[in-house]
Amino acid sequence: MTPSAILAGLLCSLFAGCEVQSPPPDSGSVVPRLVGLLKDREPEVRRMAALSLGKVAEPEAAPALVGGLGDPDPLVRQHSAWALGHLGDAVLDQAGPALIRSLHDPIPAVKEEAARAIGRIGATRDMVELLMDEMDGPDAATRRAAVQALTWLEAPAAVPALFTALGDEDALVRQGAVAALGELAEPDAIPALRNRLLRDEAPGVRAEAAFRLGKIGDESILPLLRYISTKDEDPGVRRWAAWAVTALTQG
Repeated sequence: MTPSAILAGLLCSLFAGCEVQSPPPDSGSVVPRLVGLLKDREPEVRRMAALSLGKVAEPEAAPALVGGLGDPDPLVRQHSAWALGHLGDAVLDQAGPALIRSLHDPIPAVKEEAARAIGRIGATRDMVELLMDEMDGPDAATRRAAVQALTWLEAPAAVPALFTALGDEDALVRQGAVAALGELAEPDAIPALRNRLLRDEAPGVRAEAAFRLGKIGDESILPLLRYISTKDEDPGVRRWAAWAVTALTQG
């Protein structure tokens, strides 16, 4: 039987509810077979094996999936990151540093999936510090992924780095920093978010700032939000500022 046929049979019995003559295999017997298929010469088989390991979600698959982060096929790397994010914090020590290294992957989708996976499994203090270091790097896409991970982690230790990132040359990094500070509901961030709302050249950053100021719930910002809701040149920013006014006055 070919690897593709083996994989199809495993997927059928595990996830698709196909009619089979024997009971579906338990995860303990499936994981080693899927791990073996993660080394198959066909990229499509490796991709599906990585996805399947994420669906089975057994921590014992972590070493193989960490290896999958270095696969020559970008989709295998992306799917391996996705799968690691579904294994829980039990694999943090094994998977965390490898996922942070994947923020340097040349493919943006792999970076993004690695960031999401970090957000799902959590991070140690050392990992948060590594993420903060990544926000000083030369590659904008890596900085974006790092700030995305910090947004999902809601790590108070990252606040100084997030303040610095508000001045990043890349608009998506600035927007991510606004989002991360908003998730933390950091009161000391209100003046900085106010400044982004009033002066940032990127509409996405201004809209994010309006939304987050509405979520933080400080009524002192109402006059500015009312002004922005009618005067900003971008309709999306005006919409979010109006939403924030409503959230603060009727929430």
